[in-house]
Order: sequence, then C-alpha cells, then structure tokens
Amino acid sequence: MARQDTDRLIDEVGLVRAGNQCRVAAILFTYRCSIRCRHCCFSAAPNRPDVVMTARQCADGLGLLHETGRVIHIAGGEPMLYWDALSEAVRLANEEGNAPHFIETNCSFAGDDRKVRERLGFLADNGVKGLLASADAYHQEFVPAENFVRVRRIACEIFGEENFWGSKKSEAEIRDLESVAKAPDRLREYVRGGPPSMLGTAQRELAHCLDHYDPRDGKLPAWKWRGSREESDCGYQFRADTMWELHLDPYGNLQTNCGMILGKWPELTPAALFAEGPEKANRFVSTVCEHGALGLAELARREYGFVLPASVTQTCELCYVARSFLRRFHPDVFGPQEIYG
Repeated sequence: MARQDTDRLIDEVGLVRAGNQCRVAAILFTYRCSIRCRHCCFSAAPNRPDVVMTARQCADGLGLLHETGRVIHIAGGEPMLYWDALSEAVRLANEEGNAPHFIETNCSFAGDDRKVRERLGFLADNGVKGLLASADAYHQEFVPAENFVRVRRIACEIFGEENFWGSKKSEAEIRDLESVAKAPDRLREYVRGGPPSMLGTAQRELAHCLDHYDPRDGKLPAWKWRGSREESDCGYQFRADTMWELHLDPYGNLQTNCGMILGKWPELTPAALFAEGPEKANRFVSTVCEHGALGLAELARREYGFVLPASVTQTCELCYVARSFLRRFHPDVFGPQEIYG
C-alpha cells in the first residue's frame, strides 16, 4: 500500500483498524525502559545502556519507514523517558512530512492530567494521529492502573477513540491487574492463559509457568502471534507480505520481533529489504524460515557445539536459547546485546 493510501485509511477507519490491515513498522527509540516487565521480548529495563536516537536519526528513520506503506510508530523501551529528544524528533519529522502515526507508551510518565495533556497535545499538534498505551498484568506490576486510565481518557479526548490502541477493560479490571504478579498462582494462570513469546526477559522469568517439552517433540507449542494458526510457521514473521512488525533501532539495526538482525540502515532501507526478501537476509534467518527453531538449534549443534536443552516450553524459547548461544560467534546477526540480557 502506498503511504498516502495508509494515511487516508487511518483517517477513514481509525488507527487501530488501519494498523491491523496495513501492519506496522517502528522506530525503537531506545532499549532503556522505566520498568522491567516480566514478559518483555526486548529485555528492556531501567539499567539498560543510556542509548537513545538523536532527533535527526529518528526523523530520517521515520522517513524510511513511511516508504513501506505501513502504519508507523515510535516505541522502545519507553520513549517517554526521553521526552525532550522525542518531542524534538517528532517536531522535526512533522516539518518534513514524516510524523509517526502513533507513539507507544507504558504510561509510567502519566502521574497527573497536566503532563498527559501537555504531551499528547504536543504530539497531536505535530502530526501524530494516535497513541498506543499498554495495560496488562506485566505492566501493572510497576505502573499504577490510574496512570493507564488517565492516559486512555485523555488520549480518546485528543485523538478520538478510534485512534487509541489499548485495553478497553473497565477501571476496576485494570486495577485488578496490579495484584496478579503479587500472587504466584494468579501469575501462573495469567501466563498460561495467553503465553507471551519466550524471548528475552520472558524466557528467563516466565518459562517456569508453562509446560515443558523435549525440544525434538513434534508437539512442541508454537507461539502464535495475534492468534493466527498459520503464523506458527516461523517464516511468517520474516516474509515481507506477512511480517507483523519491522524495527529500526538506535544502533542502526533492521530487525523484526526480535533479536535477529536483517541488515543495517540507512545503507539498507526498509523498502529495499522488503523488495529483496527479509527471509533471505542471512543463512541463520533462512534456516529458521525453512526449518524452524529446531533447524537453527541443530545448525548451532553441528557447527558450533551447542547442546540442546533438556526441555523447552515453546519453539520461540528453543530459538532464543540457540540464538543466545550463537551470539558469541555472530553478534552481527544476533543482537543487540540488550535483547540477550
């Protein structure tokens, strides 16, 4: 889809419906975060390196992402940690006709109405069409429910309900999420009810909540992004026409969700990557796409001495464990370091 068609679609049906139709692409503004969610596939946390995009780098990246015709946003980590840099990047991108369609936040900044109105108003005045705000048991372990409720209310006022991407649960239900992580039994039930991808922090902190399988077991569960059966095929997240999300990070990496580098930008643009075929980026990506996580693990075993784990919870965990091992040999492909903890 052409960029102008994406913009028109957002105006017609709203950000959320357009994003689901066109798929998305993001600037990863920083890997540093204000909180440390247990399910984070990026391993984002407060103690990550203080690395953030410059306004110029971000604006250039937004311009490149708009060439893909996807719905474009700025994410992290937590981009609101660096409000001065973020606001300058959005202002500059808007001047150049490349404002992001939305910004993603965990709402940790939203302690009062004044600050939320000030920031969201600035974004709206500088071409941003909407907001994505996170609310679940993992985020509410750290962020008060009232912060999310406040952001949702004000975002819907400023951008319109059709341009707010986030939970529609009642305030009471959002508040209840604060207690889930404090109760081991409830947390286990929550994780098992909708398992996240066992990458990054999730692999280290939540795998114990799930059933374990022999990595060679043909019944090893495949994590299904957004619940689609066909997406149990690993190649689904690397092919240009089916990949849900593409990222540009502050180290110049092009990657999908997440931790396998597909190339370097701006030398390789997102549009060029899509044209060439992301699934062909390197032999490790090709192996995952053709033979799945077990294929990558077997490659690591044959060529580098990797020992298959006795058990794993899902194909994503097997892939992540193999990638963590391979990173010592190929940090140019398996990175950046933040994702591998």
